Order: sequence, then structure tokens, then C-alpha cells
Amino acid sequence: MDKADILVVGSGAAATTTLIELFTKLIDEPASHQKLNITIVEKHHEFWKGIPYGSRSSVNSLTITAISDFISSGKEKDFFFTWLIENLDSWTSYYKSAGGLAAETWLSKNLPLIEQRDWASLYLPRFVFGIYMQSKLLDLLTQVQYKDIANITQIQAEVIAVKYNDEHYTVDLEYPDQSLTFIATKKLVVAIGSAPVKINAEQINNNYVYINDLYEPLLDANLQTLKQTFAETLDPQHRNLLIIGSNASCIELMYLLDHRPDLLELTNQIVTISQTGIMPYHISDIRYDVYPCPSLDEVKDTGGYDIHTLIEATKKDLAPAVQQGVIIPYVDRVIGHTIELMQPLDEDSKKLFFGVYGPQITRLIRRSGPAYKGAANNLIEKQKLLLLKGAYLNLELSDNGALLNYLDHDGHQKIHDLPFKVIINCSGANELHNSSSRLIRSLVEQNLCHVNLSGKGFLVNQNFEAAPNLYIMGPLLGGNMNKRIHFWHLENVARLLYLSPYLAEQLLSH
Repeated sequence: MDKADILVVGSGAAATTTLIELFTKLIDEPASHQKLNITIVEKHHEFWKGIPYGSRSSVNSLTITAISDFISSGKEKDFFFTWLIENLDSWTSYYKSAGGLAAETWLSKNLPLIEQRDWASLYLPRFVFGIYMQSKLLDLLTQVQYKDIANITQIQAEVIAVKYNDEHYTVDLEYPDQSLTFIATKKLVVAIGSAPVKINAEQINNNYVYINDLYEPLLDANLQTLKQTFAETLDPQHRNLLIIGSNASCIELMYLLDHRPDLLELTNQIVTISQTGIMPYHISDIRYDVYPCPSLDEVKDTGGYDIHTLIEATKKDLAPAVQQGVIIPYVDRVIGHTIELMQPLDEDSKKLFFGVYGPQITRLIRRSGPAYKGAANNLIEKQKLLLLKGAYLNLELSDNGALLNYLDHDGHQKIHDLPFKVIINCSGANELHNSSSRLIRSLVEQNLCHVNLSGKGFLVNQNFEAAPNLYIMGPLLGGNMNKRIHFWHLENVARLLYLSPYLAEQLLSH
């Protein structure tokens, strides 16, 4: 039986940032560590980028925040900005050749910002960070192998189950050809990114196309499927697209469609169905001299508050911070004041904040860059996009596609007038108890990992352990509160860069 010292599941940003720190420590202190067998298992053929920064996203996909906020670590930010400038000709030439109209528009607007080093206004195509991250990892990997510090094994396969016995973990793998094998490991790192998206369609047939995950197998392939389906639909009135949900992937899709006149020309109507009936807010450039928090100040002055009254005050004070778009300093001020007032409360209240109330706050301040928000507004002005407020129920079959069955904002069940030829699910992930991931189900059913209060993350200690020598990294850490990890979401590179040195240290201990 093959045996590893450390096995890492996944090779996206969570895994790659951790391995960069791990390899750096091995190179800097080779005499302090025995030679390790390190195995990385990735179900996709592309290593070291993950979905957001690799080929499964579009080359035109942008960072949701300005690049100045994307990487908050001072040293890493300097490294990245230096690399960005030194490799400017290379990545901009590639982008120009591969990105079409969206790339042409982006480069014309943003190359001057790069020349001026105006990082606060720059929303970068995400593939650029993927290249940076991959190149940095591969350089360190080459050094590790050259110095014979560790044996590194890369396997393209899906981890489908985990068992614990005899002080090691047995990991079951399924290869792309569906053959099976298993590996034993002393330490296991689960860094698979976010849980898989929900499966909403109850009926799949030849009358319409249902795409459950915008990024599988590739975003661009799904756009091509959309184009082909509409081109083959003879009646233009039946060329309608339904998007379930209005999360980040939805507004990203709006941006991409807005720069695809060939697709928009074929499209009759785009309809989104979501509980809020709105897209994420744009990030506002408005700045104030002061950012008042009257409700939180009142809670502080009155005293005797609990976590529930504190959060109610937080929500009231967030309202003016998003009235004209999300004013980042204002939001930071409200959140910072909330956390300050939370400190005297008991541990259960703090866990409730990070596990339950934090995600609620995120929904109130969902935001995107001006290019993304502008594209959605542009589609609305063109009368191509309709934002429908309601709760998705199911799809009903019709001769011309699928009909949307939903509850409107008053709770009345309705069927939308339009038939839809293409349905795309952008509704986010199920809670981990109900996950479609075989790995997640195995971890839960084997009682190796316990779902935390958020429902979207696993409970871990300050050493990242969900169980002895079983470590969680990335979005599945969301909803934890301990001495080191206190985030309600971790779909954020800056937070991964902050945490990865600590996890690398744990992996090299003992």
C-alpha cells in the first residue's frame, strides 16, 4: 500500500498557498526536517490554480474586489505587484489574443491604471493571479526536488472516501477512467474549496439544457452550449435563459454576456430568480470624514446587551453603508465596532456570531466591482435582463422548454410566463450535511468531521484540525471561532495568505 507523510486533497488557492509556505520552510531549514513523502490529489488536470484562477473560469473573469484589497499581506502584495509589472507584456499579450471584446475593453481602461500604479481602482482578470500563484509554487517545487528534501507526487483523481485506522488515514481515489485505488497517509489536508453547488433541477430532458455548475467542465464551454442551444431554437421568443440565484457567479455571467454580442443577439430574455431580487451592490468610491454608528453607540452606552441586540444594531448601522453602493471603509467601521462590542460576551455568543450572524451580514453587503455591476445594469437597460424576486420551487416541462414554478415575494405560487431553453444554477452550495460531494459525505458519515454552526464549514481547533492529523483549509473553515481562526467565510486570498504559514507549521510538527 502506498503511504504518504502528508496528503493534500485539492490544488487550488487554499492548497497552493499552504504548499508554498510548506516548501519555503523545507528549503530554509532542510536540516530540521526528515525527507517527506508529500502527495497532492486533484480531480482536474490543471494543478495549482483552482476554479477561480484557472481554465475553468473565463479568461475575462475579474477579481470581485480591487487588487489592492485582494492581497492584503504587505510582503506578498509587493511581490505580486513587482511580478505583475515585470510580466506585463506577457500576460497582456495573451489576454488580448484570448479575451475578445471584453479583453479589449478592459485593457483600454486599465493599462493606464497599471502605469499609474493605481491598484485601488484595478479589478484584475483572475487568470493573472493564477499564473503568478502557479509559477511561484512550481519554482519552489523544483528547488525541493533538486535538493532532495521531499518526494512530491501529483495524482489526477477524485478523493471519494476517507477512513481512519491504525493511526493513519486511508484515502479512496477514483481516477478519470473510474478505476479505484487507495493511499494511506499520516496527515491529511482537505483543501477542496467550496462545497459543490446545489442540484436544483428535478427533470432533465431534451426540451431544455440544465447547467448545474457554471464552471464545470469549463465556463467557456457552457457559454458555447448556451450559444448552440439558442442557435438551434427556431423561434426567437423561446431563446430564454433562466439563472437560479444571484450570487457572485451570476453577476460574473452577466459581465461575460454583456461582452458577447454574438450571444446577446441570439438571446430573447434573461431572467434571474432569487430571494432578494437584486444583484450584489457595486463598490462605491464615496468617502466620508466620519462613519457614524449610532445604533451600535447606543448599545454601547446602554450596556447590558446580548449578541442578538448587538447584531440588530449592526444591521441598522450597515444600512447607510450600502445605500449608494458598498462603502468599504464604512462597512469596515461597522464590522470593527461590532467585533469590539462583542469581546465582553461569552464564547457561545462569539461562536454564534461567526457561525450564524456573520453569513447574514455578508448577504447584506454583497458587492462587486463597477465593471460587473455596470454590465448587469446595462443588460437591464437593454431590456435583456429581468430580476425576479421569489423562491425557486421546480421546473415544469413544456413543449418549448422548461417553465419556472416559484413563490413570489408574497408567498403565492406562480408559473413564469416564459419557457426557458437553458437553465443555469447559480444558487450556491448545499449545507455540508446534505452535500453532493462523496468526500464530504464520507467525512461526515465517518464522524471524522463535524459541521459547525454555519452549516457550510467543518469545526476545527486552532491547529486547523477537524480530527487528529486531519486538517481543513480554505472555504470549509468558514464559521469557525478560535484563537487563530475567526472568519465566517474564507473565499478570500488575503485570508488564505494569513493562515497558510500557521498550517504549514502544523504539518511539519512531530
